Amino acid sequence: MPVSSPARLGESPFDDLLPVTAQAMMDRFDHPLSSQSWVMNDPGRRDRCYAVLLLSGRAQIALRQGVIECKAPALVWLPLGETQRFTVNAGGEGYLLSVADDLVARHCGDGGMAGGSPAGGGLPLRLAADTVHNVIPAENSENLSHLRRSFEAIRAELMQNALGASLVVGAHLQIILTMVLRLAESVMEQRDKHRPGSITFQRFLQVLELHFREHWNVADYATALGVSERRLGSAVLRATGKPPLTVIHERVLREACMRLEQSPLGVAQIAYGLGFRDPAYFSRFFKRYMGEAPGGYRRLRRAAERVRDDTFAAWP
Repeated sequence: MPVSSPARLGESPFDDLLPVTAQAMMDRFDHPLSSQSWVMNDPGRRDRCYAVLLLSGRAQIALRQGVIECKAPALVWLPLGETQRFTVNAGGEGYLLSVADDLVARHCGDGGMAGGSPAGGGLPLRLAADTVHNVIPAENSENLSHLRRSFEAIRAELMQNALGASLVVGAHLQIILTMVLRLAESVMEQRDKHRPGSITFQRFLQVLELHFREHWNVADYATALGVSERRLGSAVLRATGKPPLTVIHERVLREACMRLEQSPLGVAQIAYGLGFRDPAYFSRFFKRYMGEAPGGYRRLRRAAERVRDDTFAAWP
């Protein structure tokens, strides 16, 4: 399977396909007299991830399933397709960053830095970016100071939109996600302890989250884990009843389905974002497993969503 989008091969760090102001937006709320709300599930925002830094007050974040209640100080990271609405209570202070998932992938994926070296010095930043996090930086701590400076720096770059603004924004995204990992480290360790399956299987899932867009084969995963293909196959089969290749393909398909449902990008752009060089090959791959072409899948899901919206149209 193909490794990466041709649009990303050999690009200069200053060659932004889109201006950074089209890929990111920063809202600063500073002790409003009444509550303020932002709606995130409209079509124009479906390709966005969100980061909230709450410095004072309280806020609520409505997700696809459930609500996060925030009390300052708080840092919340919200991946693509999760967020419905953000509301900050009167008197709150902080930042709301919205950023295109493609920009996150470009700067926080495995080839995110100029020259192709791993973003984040080997930290699993892309894994962090694909997960909801609600973490608490201690008041007056160095971590909170780092976060405040990074949010303010992104805000300034977006206002100036100078040469290399995307690169600077990407660097501060790496800092924000590094802070997420640092503050969530104990939470993630507890989560991993309760996952089903062997340690090999758990590690496979972690590495899969980092590399499924690169279309690694089973041998690549076995090499990264330091085990034989046979041992990896046995661990995955015991935990899931499926061979590793099926689990790998299912992860690509889950991401494809979510993007087709949530993102306004065209099918070809989604294919490139998932590491396919040829959109036609992506369509054949998707149809082989899902029984319908990506465009048909999107139309059916969007139609079902409109029916649900009409059902609740009379709600206040």
